[in-house]
Amino acid sequence: MSKRKAAKYKIDRRMGENIWGRPKSSVNRRSYGPGQHGQRRKSKLSDYGIQLRA
Repeated sequence: MSKRKAAKYKIDRRMGENIWGRPKSSVNRRSYGPGQHGQRRKSKLSDYGIQLRA
């Protein structure tokens, strides 16, 4: 099994919840997504987008 090398906290903030269960996760500190445009309001996810996230 391979080890995930991507930024785990960035993925947490993109999904909007603490996926990895770490207490140090930035989701607990920031309620907005990662990156330059993360503080913008989130648009509604389409049905297809919901299927992709599941």
